[in-house]
Parts: sequence; C-alpha cells; structure tokens
Amino acid sequence: MPLKVVELSYPEVKDLIKKGYKTLIIPVGTIEAHGPHLPLGTDALIPEIIAREIADDLKALIAPTIFYGITSSLLRYAGTSTLSVNTLSEMLKEIIRSYHFHGFEKFIILNGHGGNIEAIKNALNELWLEDRIKSIVIHWWVFAKDITLEVFNEPGAHAGVDETAFILSEFPELVRRTDYSNETYLKINGVDVWPSPGSIILYEKGKGLPRFDENLAKEYVSKVIEAIKELLKTILNKI
Repeated sequence: MPLKVVELSYPEVKDLIKKGYKTLIIPVGTIEAHGPHLPLGTDALIPEIIAREIADDLKALIAPTIFYGITSSLLRYAGTSTLSVNTLSEMLKEIIRSYHFHGFEKFIILNGHGGNIEAIKNALNELWLEDRIKSIVIHWWVFAKDITLEVFNEPGAHAGVDETAFILSEFPELVRRTDYSNETYLKINGVDVWPSPGSIILYEKGKGLPRFDENLAKEYVSKVIEAIKELLKTILNKI
C-alpha cells in the first residue's frame, strides 16, 4: 500500500491510522531559481525524496508537498514565486489541525528552503502552545552540514554541491549539465541585496559549487537520509 496520502482513499488512511501510522510527514519547499542547471522545484523535490525514503521505517504517512514558500531576493528570476510569512504559517497550521482532527499525533516538517524557517517555527510553536500538537522540523541542509563537509570536503551552497547532489542522484534527467554556468554570488555577512546578483549563492569564497559526479551524489544522499531517519526515530520516541 502506498504511504502518500494523495494516493490513498479515506478508508485506507483511517485503517493505517488504526494500525499505528499516526505520524505525518509534510515536505515544504518553494518555487525558486537554482542556477541554470537545476529545476525551480529543487527545494520541494529534495524533502519529497527524503520523505519517501524514511516514511515506512517511521510508520508515517506523507502529506502532499507544499510547493510554495517565501522567496524575496531571487524573485527576479522567471518562474520564481513567493508567499508571505503569515500566509505560509497560517497554511501550515490549518493543514496540521485538519490531519490532527483525524488522529495523527505527531508531525514532521521536512523543510527545503531557508526563507521558510521563520514561518514554520511560528506555526509549530503556536500549534504546541494552543493545541498541544507535537511536531519536529528538519531544515535538511543545515542538519546535513557536517555530512556535506565529510563527503565533499567543502560546505554546501544555494544551488550548490549539496542540492545538486540530491537532484542528480534521484532525478538526473532534470539536471541541465550543459546549461551550467558559473552564475554565482558570494553572500557577504552584513550585506543583503535585492535582487540577488546570482542564483547560485555561495557562503564561502570558491566553495560549494555544483558537481556532477553521480556516484558521489548517491553516497551523499544515502548518508543524509540515514542520518535524518535515525535522528527522527530518537526524537519521536521521546516526545
């Protein structure tokens, strides 16, 4: 039986809840430029990949992905879209309350986009204070920082080595290797720019640029997913 809610009938969801599938995973991303080599949906596709690989071991179902998020400086690039912080926060609260009504007890938000962090934290904090709803959020690229350094010997970047690895590993046909260009902007601490001068954003000079090594990408993705799964097992047992 599939674990994606969108592929299940309501009697099947009800039956799975009775069988102990009381945790719900919600992937959250945004539609945003990721260089000329990655799809606009990168930040949503990566949480979907992770959700697919961890759900069964956690006895969790997977909610439909929230593809829209909060984007500002990259809005100049065609196809990019944005929500307000309040809109995303309210959307999450209403979605989670709906599923909680049906018997889901714990919620895992797999977030793929830095601009969403404030909205997600606001929503989950309010759900706990007002409704005692238990939740966990994983900002995967932040959590995976040490694994990125271990596998690639350098930090990740926006549309860089870490995000490229996930898409290359799972959706190689979506990676436009021949379109890649060094369209980079080095983010400088203390400096914010609207619009962003580039859609590949580095956080350390010359480090984190995309690579197109499929074997290394698969090794990285496997390690990140395993680490997230083991962490969530531990936390879910404690809350």
